[in-house]
Formats: sequence, structure tokens, C-alpha cells
Amino acid sequence: MLSLYFFTSVAACLFWVIIHLMIASRTDTFHLFIALFTACGLYIYSEACHVVLEPGSSMDTIATITGMLAGPSVIPLLITYLRRLMHSPRSHPITVMWVVIPAALFTAGTVLSLLSSKEADELFHTITVDIYNMILAIELVILLGFIVVMLRQRRLLIGTLLKFFRGQKISLARLQMSVAMIPMAVMAARIGIGYNLYALDLWVQLTTATLLLFSALLFGLNALFGAKVNISWKDYRLLIRYNYGKQNKDEVVEAMLNDLLDEAEEEALRRIQEKIGENLHIEEWHAEAKKDTPTQLTTNIFTAVSDSWDENSLISRFQHLMMDEHLFLHPRLTLDDVAERLNSNKTYVSKLVNNTYNLGFPELINTLRIDYAEQYILSHREAKQEEIAQSCGFLSASSFNTTFKKVTGMTPKVWIASMERQRVKE
Repeated sequence: MLSLYFFTSVAACLFWVIIHLMIASRTDTFHLFIALFTACGLYIYSEACHVVLEPGSSMDTIATITGMLAGPSVIPLLITYLRRLMHSPRSHPITVMWVVIPAALFTAGTVLSLLSSKEADELFHTITVDIYNMILAIELVILLGFIVVMLRQRRLLIGTLLKFFRGQKISLARLQMSVAMIPMAVMAARIGIGYNLYALDLWVQLTTATLLLFSALLFGLNALFGAKVNISWKDYRLLIRYNYGKQNKDEVVEAMLNDLLDEAEEEALRRIQEKIGENLHIEEWHAEAKKDTPTQLTTNIFTAVSDSWDENSLISRFQHLMMDEHLFLHPRLTLDDVAERLNSNKTYVSKLVNNTYNLGFPELINTLRIDYAEQYILSHREAKQEEIAQSCGFLSASSFNTTFKKVTGMTPKVWIASMERQRVKE
């Protein structure tokens, strides 16, 4: 039973290698992933052989030598893969030097296994047990240090996975680090307990094998998104995006386009916009949209009422809070906060806002924030979306992106591309 579970993990590694060869060969992490999962498959295979084979048999020796080549390669390849996900430099001197270690162990183990003497057998045992375990332990410590340095946060595994399964976007590199901690914990337990780990209670054995299988399946699935920086649970659903019925086709296609637009660079967006514009009359859309842009809307509604109220009126004081003090930039602003500043009650302020601007309080605040965001983007061309969101009163980049599209009819990236295109024409 246990051996079947272990060999199932080997099959999972082989499965993802084949899948990536078929559909993910263009990702930046493709070659590293293939090398990593090949090494993982061989390492788990060698461990599985120790479960079912007679110690000291020729097949057991071959499995041991295979593990000596694959085991010390797993962690260096994993670190290199994670560095690539974080867009770190593609090579590192220590990583290159680590290639020598598994090669040296494999060569020494092969030579000693062919010699038939007591001294050779003792030395073979020392290399395959003591030195081998010591190298794996050192590499595990280096991996742990790498994760601590790169993320500088505790509760990596639980916190990241909980955020992911709640539907929040998280860094793909962070998610892969979290998943990788599962087999690394199993490896650490095997080093500490030795092969006696596989002789413990049946539930311990099954749990160990199940964790390896789960981590291999999840890590391989996540690796399909090697071109993305961040990932959410929604991306899993979009992975089968072409399987839909007529009733939800538009919804799925729109989600696909939004996902691709969020990931696209400005230059690609310009080319796409020009190509679409030839058939869909984008210029007419822009002309129509300009009538209700947030900047014009904000200016018009505030100017229209400024002449009809004296400066001490409630609505004038409301406009002063918004236009002069920029109260709308407070991310947790509520109607109660505004009513308190105006020495009024929220019901009266809400009716006043609705009757004066024909907008609800939340819609007006979002319009002001998006108006401000447009000006902020134009004056801070290099700003990231998270920075823009925080500067304009939003709690998160996703909330900003959703509101921006709702108010303007396009995502921030598409809006920036349209502004650039308009500026070039002028």
C-alpha cells in the first residue's frame, strides 16, 4: 500500500513533466521546472525502492545511487526556480557550484558499489548515509534561510494558502514556496528519523505519502502559470476557460479578456487597441465616453451647485471637504464621518447628496477618487497599481481596478494606453 502511494507521487511528477512539454514550453521557468520535477521524481523513486526492496540487494544499490544524484539536486533547482519566478538574476555562483555535489556523490557511489571489498562497503555506507544526509540537511537550512530572507514574514505556509483559498491574489513565487515546504518537511523528517520513518505506524506512512502526492500535484499545476506574477483561485477556474455553455459564454470570455489585459504590457495593449479599433470604431466609443469622464463630471456637478448656494450652506461646506480638503482620499471614509464633520446627521446628508448630484454617496466618492486617480497616473507614470490605489483612497489594488473599470468602462492599463495614443496623435 505504502509503496503504491510513493510510486503514485513519482507518476505525478512524470505526468506534469509531460504536460509542461506539451503546453508550457514557452514559459521562462519551463526548463527549470522540467529539471526540478525530474530530480524530484528520481528522488521519490529511490525512497520508494527503499520501502519495498531488500537492503543490500543490487536493485537497492541502484536506487541508492540514483537518490545520491537526484536528492542533492532538488533544493538547488528549487531555489533557482523560485528566483526565476521572482525575476532575480538567472544564474548564481552558489547554484552553479552545487551542480558538482550530486555529480561527485553519484560518481563516488557508482565506483564504490563496483568494488568488492570491506573497506569499499564501509566507505559506500558512509557516503550514502552520513555524508548524503548531512548534505541534504545543509541544503534544507539554506532553503529555509532563502525563504526567510526573500519574504521576511512568519507563518508562510498557512497564511499564504489561506489567502489563496479565500480568493485573494498572491505572489506565484510565494505560493510555490508554501507548497514546497510540504515535501521539504517530509525530507527533513526522513533525514532526522532515517529510513525508519517508513516503518512507523501505518497512518504516519500514508500521511507522508499523501503529502508528497498532494504537493507534487499542486506544485505542478501552479507551475502552468509561470508567466504570471500573481495568481488567485479564479485562475484555476479560467484554466478550463474554453469549456463553457452558451448561457455563460459572454461571462467567461469577458473574464478571459480582463485577465489578459491585466497582465499585458502597454506596448502590447496599444497594438491590440489599434487592431480592434479597425473593426469596432473605437474612436466613436472614446468620443462618446468623453462626455461623461470623471474629470468633466466632477467639475460640472460641483460648478453647477456652487453658484446656487451661499458659502455657509451645508452643500458648500460638503464641497469644501471634498474639493479643498480631499476628504474622499481617506480609505475608510463613511457617511457618518462626513455628517460628523458637517455637524449634521447621515440621513440628511445622504438625501442632500442624492438630490444635488443625482448620485449616491458611495458613487460620488468613487467618482472623485477615480478623477483623482486619472490625474495621479498622468503625473506619476512609473507608479505601480498598488501605489496608485493607496494614494487615491482605495484599500487594495483589486478594489481600485474594479472601481476604475466601473466608472470609466475600461481597466487602468487600457485607459493609460488610450491616453498615450491620443497624446501621440495630438
